[in-house]
Amino acid sequence: MIATKHKAKSSRPGRPGGNPGISKYAFQAKNPEKPNKALLALRIDSNDLATIKNIPNWQDKVRAKLEELLQEEAIAKKSQTHSLSVG
Repeated sequence: MIATKHKAKSSRPGRPGGNPGISKYAFQAKNPEKPNKALLALRIDSNDLATIKNIPNWQDKVRAKLEELLQEEAIAKKSQTHSLSVG
C-alpha cells in the first residue's frame, strides 16, 4: 500500500449541524431598507486618498455627500424640465 499525505474528504465538511449562531455574527447593514451592495470606484490623487482615509467614518461621510449630490441633481433636472415646459 502507498501512504498518502492527504486525508480522504468527508461528504459533509464543516461543523455537524452547521453554525446555529451565524446570524448573530453576520454583517448587518446600517440602513436595511437601502443596503450598500454596489461598488463605486474612481481614481484620485494619492495624497487626497490618504487625507480622506484619515477622516473618522469617512465612508459614511462620502456616501452622505453623494446622496446630497444626487438630490441636487434631481432638483436641478426637475426645475430644468419645468422651465422648458413653461417657456
